[in-house]
Amino acid sequence: MSTNTTDETSSASMLHGHAAYVAGAAKETIGNLSGSAPWQTAGQDDKAAAVDEMRAAKEASGSQTQNPTVGKVEEMVGKGVGCEGMVEEGGAAKAEAMGP
Repeated sequence: MSTNTTDETSSASMLHGHAAYVAGAAKETIGNLSGSAPWQTAGQDDKAAAVDEMRAAKEASGSQTQNPTVGKVEEMVGKGVGCEGMVEEGGAAKAEAMGP
């Protein structure tokens, strides 16, 4: 196993979670367009697992100083790919970085 620091592992998990969410959304869309219930269910399951992974990565990372630009980019990408988790996380990171 790799000797990554917690931050590197959390980033990798967050990145993987986002990628898995997008893949699950694509799979669900294929199921919706083709009428395939197994594809729809698999896509929904993949998205749910991806959200769980992103939440775990967020909890593992603890509180870190956020860059408002990174938060804004994450929020915009989330809107573009339809990932509510990215939109929420990006908005929260942006707000946290901007301060009270």
